[in-house]
Amino acid sequence: MRNKAERCWVAYSTVGSHERACELAHRLVDEQLVACVNIVGPIESVYRWQGKVEQAKEWMLMMKCSESQCEELKRALPHLHGYDVPELIMLPIADGHVPYLDWIAASGKKGVGA
Repeated sequence: MRNKAERCWVAYSTVGSHERACELAHRLVDEQLVACVNIVGPIESVYRWQGKVEQAKEWMLMMKCSESQCEELKRALPHLHGYDVPELIMLPIADGHVPYLDWIAASGKKGVGA
């Protein structure tokens, strides 16, 4: 039975290359900061940076984590990322396939091989 107290989250970030996306994804999973990372891309991003409108090819990381991993991910990602101002957007998962959500929640327990 799912423990509703352990909420699951999806977090998004982008990086500038597929190689960097793979490196970061492996590190985040290896260090148990997230349960899973999906790498999506390339995508086109349009944004204002230092007064200029920029367009860049990026790869999006869609990360799933438990609530207990959220604060640690927020602290660690800026140091691991490489961008001056890395994107990190976190959204709570309202509902989903219970066994999958249980797996995400279990991944947040250090030393547990989910």
